Amino acid sequence: MTIVFWPTSLVNAQNEEPDGIMYSVRAMKTNIERYYCPEYNIRVFCDAPDGDVVYLYRQDFYNQQLVDSAVFKKGKAVLTKKVTSKKGGDISKKYNASILEELYCSLIPKGFYQLVYYGKSGFFPTWVYPFSVILNQQTTFDIEIKESDSDTSNAKANWEISWQERVIKNSEENSILMTTHFAEEQAKDAFDAVKAAAELTSTMPESFLGKYYHLNQEIINSAQSDDPTVHFAFSAVPKENYHRVISQVDFTDARLCHSSSMLFPFVEEYLLSDNRESAAEIITEVDTILTRAARGGRYQCGLYAQWLYGIFDKTGDPYYEPVMLHIYDTYDRGWIPEDQERRIKRQMDRIRKLAPGAQIPELTAFDINGKQHSTNEIQTKYTILWFWDPDCDHCQEETPILHDLYQKEADNLDFEVFAVEVNDDYDRWKAFSEKHGLNDWINLSTSMGETSVDYIEYFDIVTTPVILLIDNQKNHAIIARQTTLDEIMRLMK
Repeated sequence: MTIVFWPTSLVNAQNEEPDGIMYSVRAMKTNIERYYCPEYNIRVFCDAPDGDVVYLYRQDFYNQQLVDSAVFKKGKAVLTKKVTSKKGGDISKKYNASILEELYCSLIPKGFYQLVYYGKSGFFPTWVYPFSVILNQQTTFDIEIKESDSDTSNAKANWEISWQERVIKNSEENSILMTTHFAEEQAKDAFDAVKAAAELTSTMPESFLGKYYHLNQEIINSAQSDDPTVHFAFSAVPKENYHRVISQVDFTDARLCHSSSMLFPFVEEYLLSDNRESAAEIITEVDTILTRAARGGRYQCGLYAQWLYGIFDKTGDPYYEPVMLHIYDTYDRGWIPEDQERRIKRQMDRIRKLAPGAQIPELTAFDINGKQHSTNEIQTKYTILWFWDPDCDHCQEETPILHDLYQKEADNLDFEVFAVEVNDDYDRWKAFSEKHGLNDWINLSTSMGETSVDYIEYFDIVTTPVILLIDNQKNHAIIARQTTLDEIMRLMK
């Protein structure tokens, strides 16, 4: 069984205790007791027809997952769960290192949950009441939904019941949560809503609610915009403001993962914004989060690893591939869902083949005169591989810019351009090449004959143009892929 989710060297660097394994076991046991609960019992009372269903969704970052449901009978629905070990027995008092893996996967995370009831009255199902509850210290409580006195012709009455018409008994924390949500509903904008909630919970700074709303306010404050029409812009947050907020986050607190905190869009927009200087800088920011989350245990770090990997994966941008590869190679892969293992492994194998440092094979193609050219024949210090399509708007714009840089800088920076048209469009390629005088660099087309590799497949060309910088003095090793022309020039300089 793998206990540690991060390299032992990192454990020893982050903790004075030399025994990383024992530290991890103790951290996991502590965090199970602190951030997970072995059971819940929620009774919902409202005037609902027998057979209607209430659903319990768990907040995971800013997504939701269905975890439970209950059927109404005589105006009551009961959502209940009690986790037991596969080895038998109640686990509420049994925390053994040998079953930590099982517990982390089956225990009920503390944090925000969403209750939703879809009434069946009318032609379409009606979303009668969605609202948040907290499973934290108190996991057994009653919820009463009062009959609304509002005019049923009002759209609000049909779609939601106000917070004033809901009563939560036996849970002081959920009562406070309802008060904060009511204050948020009355606010004129998102900034005032977060401020109002933070003020209401300011007297309880050590509680989950107090920490949650304080963090949201810190994020909003750090992201305020000078533009009066924009209250906040996460992507424009200065680096020092981002680091100040991140330094205050307790990434070992699993309750935060099961919430809709502004932390998650805040981090996502910052990491994907244009003001990040390089993929290496993003990797540093990712490691900051994951090494701190790892102190909370393997499962905790896995939640953040899966979330961060997904941020970069969904962009489809090769610029972030080194970051994804770093997460995959550096941290335990227990976070990968079973149904995604093969896809992600294939994705990583492809990325690794084109990652900085990887060596490309000999590439050949034919020019307009039918002459074959090879990358192995190039004698300059660098080669710029340029795969393009004369039908592509970006290629039509970028290719002449690269050609202009080639004419001005090729001798000074000692590079050659190996340009391959990959759409087999001979007529357009010939016309565009003649118009822009491209025949003074190595100007080739797949329409002229068989090439040494399938460029589309080998270089994973989905959109064009695709650019790579190659170091010919290091056995044709990739220096950079799919970056800007300015960055290519900077790297050669």
